[in-house]
Parts: sequence; structure tokens; C-alpha cells
Amino acid sequence: MASNMTLITDGASHYCEKARWALERAGVAYIETKHVVLLHMLFTRGLGAGTSCPKLVMGRSSERVVLQESPDILRFADKNIRNEEDRLYPDDPELQKLVQAWEWRFDKQLGPHVRRWSYCYLLFDLCSYNLLTQGAPLLERIFAWFLMPFLRRIVYSALYCNKPGAKERSLQVVEAIFKEVDELLADGRPYICGRRFTAADVTFAALGGPMVAPPKYGAWMPVIEDCPRDMASTMNGLRKSLAGKHILKIYDTKRHKPQETERGTCRVG
Repeated sequence: MASNMTLITDGASHYCEKARWALERAGVAYIETKHVVLLHMLFTRGLGAGTSCPKLVMGRSSERVVLQESPDILRFADKNIRNEEDRLYPDDPELQKLVQAWEWRFDKQLGPHVRRWSYCYLLFDLCSYNLLTQGAPLLERIFAWFLMPFLRRIVYSALYCNKPGAKERSLQVVEAIFKEVDELLADGRPYICGRRFTAADVTFAALGGPMVAPPKYGAWMPVIEDCPRDMASTMNGLRKSLAGKHILKIYDTKRHKPQETERGTCRVG
């Protein structure tokens, strides 16, 4: 039976990876439609709250409900997990408050600067076509092939990559947040908020993933060896940090469903 949920994404987005991870982890059946960066706006326009991705569209016509942001999609997905200890948002009010504070911080500060720093290097690299069009329908990819010079310039400007010192300032923000996570993990805790895997870990791993290129990352990115030299050097350095190792470990051990949902009847469509 076809799913009545559609996740609208652009393939390169780390926010879309965050939403995708949560839905798959919870065993929620959905169909993903990936689009070329910028062209995705043709498919999100009219769905409310801007044209950004991801958007999770549920139902049809007058009964349609649209979840607009990755945190909303995470909370929706989490409700499909029966065992409280497997959920990304704990029932304990104080712990939940801490988890949400870190999630907000990563969403609002880490995510935008990771994106800007990465695109400063990659938008005019040979890999940019594959990066911006990954998973999109053939017609969109053909259209994007002819529009690439235009698409590159628009994205570069929209993300303020063209501002003097943008790349350096974004890296400073990213490194400062990685250092904060280093300090949290230095006491031996397995996860950001203590001994429990939460939305803080998913958000940090998904949004910080492009800085360390986990092998199991849910979107295509060039391997470190194929990145520009300065970019690769920074990524290799961050991989050695506690925060970078945490992302790699989380992707290696947690980018799947918990045991409880593996036994359930929901399947990813």
C-alpha cells in the first residue's frame, strides 16, 4: 500500500538528512521526493512557512497536514516509537529541556555555518553538479545542467558565501561548537546529554556530518580525498576531535532503527 506521507527534500541538505534519519529510525513509512537545490522551491511553494526543505506532507487535499521544519518532523517520528527509552525526546522534563536547548543551538548556529563553509569550497568545484542534483528526477537534472552557472551564483549569494571572510567566520563558529561538544564528552559520557541517545546527538551528527564525512551519511558528499586541500585538512583535523569522533561513532552505531521498531510492522516506503 502506498504511503500517504511524502518527504520533500533537496538531496544535499543536512537538515533533510536529519529528518530522514528520524523517520527511518522510527519505522515511519514515507516516500521521499528529492529535488535540485533551488528548483525544490517549485515543489514547496504554497505549502506554508516559506519554501525551505524538508517538508513532510501528510494526507491529501483538505485533510493535508504539512510539517515545516526538521524539529517538527523529529517530534512526529518520535511518537511512533513505543519504548520511552528509545525515544529521542525523554519524558523527564529537565532532560527534555536540555535536549531541546542543544537541538535548537545546533539547528540555528551549527547547521547554517556548516552549510556556508562547505559551499564556499564546493559550489565551484567539479563535484558541484552531483552535489546539487543528487537524487533529483532526470528532467530536473537536465535542466540544472544548463543552468549550473546561474544556480551556483544564486546559491553562493543566498548563503552569503560572497561576503568577505564568510568562510573563515563560519569555520570559527563550527570549531567553537565542536569544542563545546569536546568539553561535554571529555568526562566520558557516551552522548551529548549524558547516558542517553537523544535528538541532540541526531542533530549534531546530521548537521555536523559534512565536516567529517561519515561513511554512512545519508546524502552524497565527496570523499575527503576529493575535497579541496584546505577543506580536507580542516575535515581531517575535526575527525580527530572528540566531537568529530562522536559523529563518526553515532553514524556507525545509530544510523538505523532501534530494536523495538525493527520488530514493528511499519516499514520505510
